[in-house]
Amino acid sequence: MRKAFIRVFKTGWTSFKRNSYLSLGTTGVMTLVLLLFSGLMVVNFLSNEIVRGIENQIDVSAYFKEEAPEEEILQMKTDLEKLPDVQSVAYISRTQALEDFKSKNAGKAIIEQSLAELDFNPLQASLVVKAKDPQNYVSIVQYLEGNKYRTLIDKITYYENEIVIKKVQNISNGIRNWGLIATLVLAVIAILVTFNTIRLTIYNQKQEIEIMRLVGGSYWHVKAPYLIEGGLYGLFASLVTIVIFYPSLYAISSKFGVLMPGINILAYFGSNALQYISIILLAGILLGVLSSFVAIRRFLRV
Repeated sequence: MRKAFIRVFKTGWTSFKRNSYLSLGTTGVMTLVLLLFSGLMVVNFLSNEIVRGIENQIDVSAYFKEEAPEEEILQMKTDLEKLPDVQSVAYISRTQALEDFKSKNAGKAIIEQSLAELDFNPLQASLVVKAKDPQNYVSIVQYLEGNKYRTLIDKITYYENEIVIKKVQNISNGIRNWGLIATLVLAVIAILVTFNTIRLTIYNQKQEIEIMRLVGGSYWHVKAPYLIEGGLYGLFASLVTIVIFYPSLYAISSKFGVLMPGINILAYFGSNALQYISIILLAGILLGVLSSFVAIRRFLRV
């Protein structure tokens, strides 16, 4: 069995080398498909990180009327902390809100002058609620709107943030969908190119195939070399893709680091290198073998 496989592999390898120009073109098209697929993986990682970063900055803030008693606000804080969806609740008093506002705007003469002329604190006390999961904010807002202390609340800020999250998610989903469509189109082109390459190989080797049939060559011995040849196209395309991908990633990662601080593409794909390489190798080989299988089913009758 081992000797038979080695013999079949050598036959496929010989056919791959013999059709050098066709092999180069087919491998090149497959490489484009795999590079586009790799780019789609990068876009998917970036969009997920951007959405996650925005979601981490989102919270629900409930601002209270000036006459709201502090003990009732603190009681609402205690009630919120008991909810299973809530991660944390921070109370910001009117005095603390004013101090924070002054610190943020220190050195801004117009704002400092305006505050100095005021004889009262214009800011409101608030509760800042962080959820365990961004999807839980809706239920938290519903709780605040239906709470017995609702009459003390002046406004609840969340829906503006929800719109921003949905817009970012829609944009990232659109990019992923168009990228997937482009990848599928190129994959179809790669299958057609490999299909035609194997068809030409079968046509050029008609005499050899007839001789193998006459001497009683089995299904495996006649057809398997073409599957090996298709797999080799995918294998070499995968290796070329990997060789191009990581240096390109290294070149652009620093630029992305400036635009998106805290997001390190190179570190992510470096730590997941085994997984990425496995996916690309599997995708490339399957693409080549599938194309060859379709071609031999169509043109090779044994």
